[in-house]
Amino acid sequence: MTEKPARLLSIDALRGFDMFWIIGGDYLVHFTAAATGWATLSALSYQLQHAEWAGLRLYDLVFPLFMFLSGVSVALALGDVQPERRGAITRRAGRRAAILAGLGIIYNFGWAWEPERFRVASVLGLIGFAYFVTVVIYCRFAGAGARFLCLLGVLAGVATLQLGVAPPGGVAGDLTPGGSINAWIDQTFLPGRLYGGAYDPEGLLGMASGISITLAGALCGAALRRGGVSPGLALRLGAIGTGAFLAGLFISPAYPPIKKIWTATFDIMAIGACMVVLAATIFLVEHKGVQAPARPFAVIGMNSIAIYMGARFLAYPVFLWASRSAIPPAAAALIVAGVIAAEWAALAVAYRKKWFLSV
Repeated sequence: MTEKPARLLSIDALRGFDMFWIIGGDYLVHFTAAATGWATLSALSYQLQHAEWAGLRLYDLVFPLFMFLSGVSVALALGDVQPERRGAITRRAGRRAAILAGLGIIYNFGWAWEPERFRVASVLGLIGFAYFVTVVIYCRFAGAGARFLCLLGVLAGVATLQLGVAPPGGVAGDLTPGGSINAWIDQTFLPGRLYGGAYDPEGLLGMASGISITLAGALCGAALRRGGVSPGLALRLGAIGTGAFLAGLFISPAYPPIKKIWTATFDIMAIGACMVVLAATIFLVEHKGVQAPARPFAVIGMNSIAIYMGARFLAYPVFLWASRSAIPPAAAALIVAGVIAAEWAALAVAYRKKWFLSV
């Protein structure tokens, strides 16, 4: 069987589309909705804000989609891992995770390097940890069945801790910010500032829970490598994803999806949504050949870590100033659009010259 390429335009474009909202797309929608008052934009603006606690909005899926695609890339890049390669691959993944964790700490400090801002947990740290564990599982277990059992084990372990284990002085099944098992674990074992006060949304149990999303991506990536980008495979991925999302929705009244503490229900629904989006993108880009709209996003996706860090220090100060100043929303929207255009232009130069930040 001919091996599939390690990169697919659909994956890079989808990663870039995901990053677009992080590097200013959300602010652009918020300001434009405020300026026009259009109901559709206002509804999208609402969806581009995180749920206050329980529940699921589109913005809650941005981070999980990146993790999911990281897992897809693992399978596409590694293929069938020979035993003699496991050690080198695992060590390389460990170095990547450590670098991402370090970049995450720098990101957390931002432009204010006061000691009280020191925070160990981070988005990049969670991505790196989930990536590393996924690589270990992918290398250790060759079959899809064993990898799927590992995924179920992660989900079952998280659900057991969150629903069945009472923190000292608390009660089992408490999913509130201060009473959850996540909060006790973070307060007890996680040094530095906790972003959520009593807990950290990228805390220790959240890091463990996130493995399921990246591992699910690796399972889908392995399927793509074996079966190619046929319409049939896209349809199967979409159907399975729909089923997973509905299963999470079914159990959500008893065990709600909460991104801020990464409940297993949230993981299941996020995995389902990511599979549906992946299936649709593969079908359109790889099978139907809808590549022209995909290429501008691929420019972003090929340098996602670089633009994530760059936006933090160069673009976000402008966005925050625009949101806190008294300028009209229409003017703020134009400013944000200009910043996004400048970000894309810089990425386009890097893309043409093949300058890619790889960690």
